[in-house]
Amino acid sequence: MKRSAIDEEKPRNADLFLHRRQGEGVRTVHSQIETTERDPRSAQGPWSDLALHTIGWRAFQDLCSQVCEVVLRRPVEIFREAQDGGQDAVFLIPSPNGEQLIGTIQCKHTSDAGKALKLSDLSAEIGNVEELVKGGQADTYIFMTNMSVDAPVAAAMRAKLREFGVRKPHILGRQYIVRVIKSSARLRALVPQVYGLGDLTAIVDERLSEQSRALLDSWIPKLRTYVPTQAHRDAVNAISDHGVVLLLGNPASGKSAIGAIVSTIASENPDNTVLALTSPRDFEAGWNPNDPGRFFWIDDAFGSNVLRDDYVQDWASAFSKLRAAIKHGNRFLLTSRKHIYEAARRRLGQRNLAQFADGSAVVDVGELTFEEKAQILYNHINFGEQSQSWRSNVKPHLAAVAAVEEFLPGIAERLGDPNFTKGLTPRESSLVRFMEEPTEHLIDTVSALDEQLRAALYLIYVHQAGFDPSDHDAAAAQAVSDLTGFSLAKIQDCFAELKGSFLKQSGAKWTFAHPTISDALTEVLRQKPHMMAALIRGAPIDTILGSFTCEGSPLIRDALVIPSGLNEALVARLSHTPDENHRNWMLFHFLSYRANDAVFAKLIGQFPEILRRHCWQSDPLANDPRFHTYGRAHQFGLLPEDLRCEAARSLESAALSDFDMSFFAERGMLALISPLRLVGLGLALRTNLLPALEEKIDEIAADADLDEEPDSHFKKLLGALERIEEMGVELDDDAVGLVGDARDQVNRAVDGLEERKRERDEENEDDTDWTYIVTQKKEEPSPPEPAVTKRSVFDDVDK
Repeated sequence: MKRSAIDEEKPRNADLFLHRRQGEGVRTVHSQIETTERDPRSAQGPWSDLALHTIGWRAFQDLCSQVCEVVLRRPVEIFREAQDGGQDAVFLIPSPNGEQLIGTIQCKHTSDAGKALKLSDLSAEIGNVEELVKGGQADTYIFMTNMSVDAPVAAAMRAKLREFGVRKPHILGRQYIVRVIKSSARLRALVPQVYGLGDLTAIVDERLSEQSRALLDSWIPKLRTYVPTQAHRDAVNAISDHGVVLLLGNPASGKSAIGAIVSTIASENPDNTVLALTSPRDFEAGWNPNDPGRFFWIDDAFGSNVLRDDYVQDWASAFSKLRAAIKHGNRFLLTSRKHIYEAARRRLGQRNLAQFADGSAVVDVGELTFEEKAQILYNHINFGEQSQSWRSNVKPHLAAVAAVEEFLPGIAERLGDPNFTKGLTPRESSLVRFMEEPTEHLIDTVSALDEQLRAALYLIYVHQAGFDPSDHDAAAAQAVSDLTGFSLAKIQDCFAELKGSFLKQSGAKWTFAHPTISDALTEVLRQKPHMMAALIRGAPIDTILGSFTCEGSPLIRDALVIPSGLNEALVARLSHTPDENHRNWMLFHFLSYRANDAVFAKLIGQFPEILRRHCWQSDPLANDPRFHTYGRAHQFGLLPEDLRCEAARSLESAALSDFDMSFFAERGMLALISPLRLVGLGLALRTNLLPALEEKIDEIAADADLDEEPDSHFKKLLGALERIEEMGVELDDDAVGLVGDARDQVNRAVDGLEERKRERDEENEDDTDWTYIVTQKKEEPSPPEPAVTKRSVFDDVDK
């Protein structure tokens, strides 16, 4: 009987392990995998070999059996070593007449990474092969090895096996095994150790690319409401000119929409792989310098609702890699709230990306013309879920809404969603107020939700990175359950009801549809102290350290304030912060800037060992939270003398060896150095540092990164000279001359770097053109037209 096309696709026997028939021709699985790898939606990357020679023969045998099991989609039986009768694994092959044909897999492992398979490698197996054929156990014989395999050798080995009665012989070498591993997420899940066998960034990025694709797919329906604004065009031009753009805007200003749409369009270019990331660490892990086709979209790059100081620290080191990635053809789109980036910019100082520091790659998405506002509002109302009668009632007032000075596209989208307009009267004053005071309306909307629905929002809130039902913080989830009185299962049942309005889903992870929902919940929780108590006890420590602040400490915009009555509970949570570099840095930062005096003194008094924890060191030292914490502890008399001396030595060394004297402006840090040693430091700066300035300036100029602003390389050195003068160190005529000569030399070095940069840019001008995704050409503004009666864009919004 002739098989159907559908039957042809099923893995009926071992032949289908290696071949698919297509007409009269045959194509191998290799070809299938190559076709998959050419899929524009798959990650493109360099050939990544695996160190299979390092895993040992048994692990390799297990790996081979898993490869066969995944590809054949049937169980594979493994025999014990030394008693396998020449069979490392066995699988059964159903035949059309119901017979069970038996296939054998023989594995051959070598610890020599460069070894190639030879025909003689089969000699030791010939006796076993003959016995297996006689016993009916080698209808198919698969020889798998981690050695490389040349085609003539494979052909000779297959011929030899046929001579001994094997009907279907196959020789599979390292290249085939690596290809199968790269093409199968299931296989990688079954054999996770392969992730440690070599440069598998292409595999990891394939998974990340799929996650990004799922996220971008959720934005595709928004294409019908999307209006390409001048900000959109400026963003594309910035990417084309600089390889990077930073979109700045207030909450709901549309920066994430522009980022998503530009990224979505970029993803349709078969030469691009779009990766949607959530932090600078994700970029550092996902950047592959050998793959020039990556488009990185990093939403809320410096924190979603409040500034993440750990992100600032990460970006300070990641920007150098970002510049290198741009040189290799990668492109970047970052977004941030205005006030969050402004705070980050001050912290970054000279460590900021040059294109951000000078504003050449920064786009303000909030500057919209009336026509753009009106079209955005029209699209959201017209394509929204509001009833026709509601649209008819509000139509006369929509022009007034579009004319609001602080018009926000994200709020216009809510006007098209009945979930957000319940109780909103269709009058001009009400509609205008909805646009002018969006947070208040959102707070009212959240407060009006059923308790179980609010519980679902609280569950997302305490998991600010997103809630994954299969991978979440159990303590935080239990705290929300105890707080609200609903079981976790019942709370999760509400996600589907909130999807599209308050929540969105990317893969298995649930997050807020917009960060402003988190802002509204923060305001709601401020008024509910009993909820705060539960959140302090149950929220993940990263949420507490990154998004909360103590009552009585300097106010941080959008941060949730912990009442003083919860100081004891807060101290208990802080004391259990995991002793890890990343979280220690966040803990020290919290103690430096967000903890009130009572919390600080109580925590350090009860748990003094916290001061001996290690974390990253910030550059410059004035931004280092560990030294700020030491200074504050010293002020309270809680810093052990050995730690004070150690800190003083570190500060002195930074000043003398790295020209880092930024801490002189921080009284608490400066107090760590005793007065006598401070005088000694001044003398050392005079006698050791000033005479070495000429050599140091030459060294800085030689090592300068031409992608940075030329004068930025010397800011630390010039700052040190200013500090020396401010310290009142006695400078004789020779010292004054050295300072003056150093400043003149710096000016000459800056001029030289500018010339080198011009020459480099002329020689290596990047011809990459991203303007293909511009949907509308940038034009010079037209002169104002005489006032005439025009048809309103909202005329047919209720049709």
